[in-house]
Amino acid sequence: MRFTVIGHSTLFVETSGPTLLVDPWFAGSCYWRSWWHFPPNDDTDPAWLTPDFLYVTHDHFDHFHYPSIRRLDRRTKVLVPRFGVDFMDGEFRRLGFDDVTELPHGTIHELGDGVRVASYQYGFDDTALIIADGDTVIWDLNDCKIRGRPLRKIVDRFGRPAVALKSHSFAQGYPNCYEAEDPADLGRITRETFIDDFCEAIDEIEPRLAVPFASMVGFLHPESARCNDFLVTPPEVQAAYSTRRPDSPTDVVTMAPGDSWDSETGFTRADFDWYADRDAHLAELADIAQPAIARSRHEESERTLTFAEFEAFFVRFVKALPPLSGRLAVKRPIVFTLWHESESPCWVVDVRKKRVYEADQPPADRANIIEIDRGVLADAIASSIVHYVQISMRFHTVISPGRTGDDLAFWGLLTVYELGYLPVHRLLRPRMLRAAWRRRAEVTQAARAALGGGGSFVDRMSGQLATHGDDDAPVEATTGSGPAG
Repeated sequence: MRFTVIGHSTLFVETSGPTLLVDPWFAGSCYWRSWWHFPPNDDTDPAWLTPDFLYVTHDHFDHFHYPSIRRLDRRTKVLVPRFGVDFMDGEFRRLGFDDVTELPHGTIHELGDGVRVASYQYGFDDTALIIADGDTVIWDLNDCKIRGRPLRKIVDRFGRPAVALKSHSFAQGYPNCYEAEDPADLGRITRETFIDDFCEAIDEIEPRLAVPFASMVGFLHPESARCNDFLVTPPEVQAAYSTRRPDSPTDVVTMAPGDSWDSETGFTRADFDWYADRDAHLAELADIAQPAIARSRHEESERTLTFAEFEAFFVRFVKALPPLSGRLAVKRPIVFTLWHESESPCWVVDVRKKRVYEADQPPADRANIIEIDRGVLADAIASSIVHYVQISMRFHTVISPGRTGDDLAFWGLLTVYELGYLPVHRLLRPRMLRAAWRRRAEVTQAARAALGGGGSFVDRMSGQLATHGDDDAPVEATTGSGPAG
């Protein structure tokens, strides 16, 4: 078995039989021109456009990148995770792929010639992919935070893998896009949180090799460039793991776009260090991306968004929430204002009272004030991907003292709503119940964590942000909960 890192979270896997492409994002940007490849990737190999199989871990644009997927041979057999709601099956069929198979949680799927894959779903929209070719096993954990008993069940089934690839940096705006009077309001997640998560997960899996993966980006848009200072880099993760785990049986190895690993010959890696002078490289890439960003900003400036449109979207949202959401989760009003507009009104979402209204001044009991570009918000509302704003880093939030929980709960509920899990009656559909039964170990673990608390990474992240964009083409409206591009 051989795999090549194409960039960020994209893999091309060559087995003793078929080829498999995972999470294609070949070039360009995501999330309203905010995310770009760093380190940059090279030209696209034609073989990557004609894989035998395609698997997409989840439907965020840095994994399900529409311009990249549109370049693929439509004869490719598509594999997608089978969640309780249909995220991707229908979307791929609308894109012209006729051979689409949903993989139930934990079910081994034969690709042929002794090659097997299994999809393990976790949380509302994340998955881990296991690829086995004979005795060689690779785990692509990607953004998946699977831990505890659900993770141990995979280890018991497949054994210690040859390679595990895992994300290692943030994919949401908190706390780097936030401002607060009390520093404690910004301390729920830190850079160390992600290093801890990587180390703890690798300790549980004990692969022979671990690769910091799926966090190889740079923020080149002027509104998000500040977030580059907070990124956790692969060399940083490698150094932290070797310091913390000097006796570990796992070697942590960094890989850049174009690097590969072969089960017989090992690694083939370029010797150029993109992180030695990262700021200079990012500045150079930002200059190259500037014309595309300028065009996008012009297009955004021409987008219109009325309060009536804002109100209609968020009224549907608050009406879909469970009855006690405003008493237990989002107790204070959420306030939106339009960034860069001097006379912007306040658009208020009061979850507790199930009201959406406009005001000249923010309410005194507010949880926050979210500043966001009108064009970005208009695009997000039109495509029901407002929770992607958190991923984009193209916003700024001022938190009221002690109200971080309200803010994070709002984004978490919005994520669940836009993914299609709400209203609650949708949880009682046969498809949802079957998915929950297959994932009963995770459901039980989540219930215990909710009742007993805990201080692990999963416990801290649970219920806060189930997030992880805009791509290189205008966003098209879609049916269902999947994103468009």
